[in-house]
Amino acid sequence: MQKVDHKIFIIVAILMLTGAVFSYTLPVFLEMRKSMGEYHFLSRYILFSGVGFIIMIFLANLNPDKWFNKIGWGIFIISSILVIILPFLPESIAPIINGAKRWIKLGPFKFSPVEFFKLGVIFFLSWSFTRKVKKTEKFIDEIKLIAPYIIFLGLFWVLIVFALSDLGQVFVMISLFILMLLVAGGRLKTFGMMVAAAVGFVILAIILAPYRFKRIKDWLYTVSSNFLPQPIVEGSSANYGQVIQSMNAIHHGGIFGVGLGNGIFKLGFLSDVHTDFVLAGIAEETGAVGIAFVTFLIGFLIYRIFKIAYRSTKKEYQLFAVGVGSLIAIQFIINGLGVTSLIPIKGLTVPFLSYGGSSLLALCTAIGMVLMISKRAKIA
Repeated sequence: MQKVDHKIFIIVAILMLTGAVFSYTLPVFLEMRKSMGEYHFLSRYILFSGVGFIIMIFLANLNPDKWFNKIGWGIFIISSILVIILPFLPESIAPIINGAKRWIKLGPFKFSPVEFFKLGVIFFLSWSFTRKVKKTEKFIDEIKLIAPYIIFLGLFWVLIVFALSDLGQVFVMISLFILMLLVAGGRLKTFGMMVAAAVGFVILAIILAPYRFKRIKDWLYTVSSNFLPQPIVEGSSANYGQVIQSMNAIHHGGIFGVGLGNGIFKLGFLSDVHTDFVLAGIAEETGAVGIAFVTFLIGFLIYRIFKIAYRSTKKEYQLFAVGVGSLIAIQFIINGLGVTSLIPIKGLTVPFLSYGGSSLLALCTAIGMVLMISKRAKIA
């Protein structure tokens, strides 16, 4: 049995250290305003990252042939059940935050089942695509082959979009489905059809929810205000004032940044600077150099995960690693494009850098499972 890919351990540790630093420097205004204490977010980040790192090490040392499927099915089944029951739980257990019911309250902490459901979907697709997806002579045969997946997972996606108000996470899962189908052996024609269907689903979800439609208008207003001589959409929004402040923070940081702890846009201008807009906060305090460093770390992590996929001896392991690497890449890209107003902002975390216990634990679990299967890959 091969050894685990220790380079991934090192990359994740550096990313977590970076996340801890900015969980301390960025949310100072929020801590002061709510009298939380100077180390409120830092202590919680350290707690979740510490638990996550232990989980990652534990999983990495397991025998993949014995434990991979058991753990994967456990995550998929439990997270599926939690996603289904979440809309029906009382507010004392599942509080409504910012108009959305996405979390389960566990004492002083909140837990987001969707973060683990994404990982469960990656496992389910890797397990099932290995057994079901195959080259077909006719295009219609491939459509019939993938139709049950679309119906089954589509029910969850509709629930998450309309009951949990979380279009961003569904967009990520649909993207993962399309990419993993292509890697599993799907036709390019099917790939194109799925992309078109995904765009149609997103457009429908936006049209059916007035607040999403307003976000698109606000995004267009922000884009027009920055790049066009005349606005193309009348009106503005406090929500997209955050995006404007995000771009101001990035501009203020310049090449080398203003220094750790010296950012000014985190002082009430960017209320989500430690979560959705963490890249803007990092850009202001460390500049383009800091963002380049973070991008390099994320890119190198994805490269090592894809290398495990490429060298895996089992197709199931290969697809799972592709899914996890793609998940990290998609979330990082979408968040980066959102904070720079290149696309409408979606509430997706930056892997390992944004404050959020559920995201950290789910990502550490995913990396731990990738390290588990890396022992069955020939890593150079």
